[in-house]
Amino acid sequence: MHTFNLKEMKTYPYEQRDKNLLYETDTFKTRLIELKAGDKMPPEEPCKMESYVIFYIITGKIGITVNGEYDEPEEGHCVIAEPGHYRMEAKAPSKIMGVQIQPTEK
Repeated sequence: MHTFNLKEMKTYPYEQRDKNLLYETDTFKTRLIELKAGDKMPPEEPCKMESYVIFYIITGKIGITVNGEYDEPEEGHCVIAEPGHYRMEAKAPSKIMGVQIQPTEK
């Protein structure tokens, strides 16, 4: 078992996102994301994710687009999204936990 205090953990900017890796196994990867108001992730074009992703908004508010569908979840909200094209923008300073679920062989 591993316990983490997500609100107090140090995070790094998008350019150093590999340092934000919280936990990883063969089946999932968990990372913290911290964005300043107006920051976009990824900064340029939407990224393509081959896996399901769960985003938990620890603090703040974001705008998120997944496969053309838009929402603005805020602190305490959780987004579960299917594989596809993702883009996120911070509407306020935000700290998010993202969990990528690796596809399983059928």
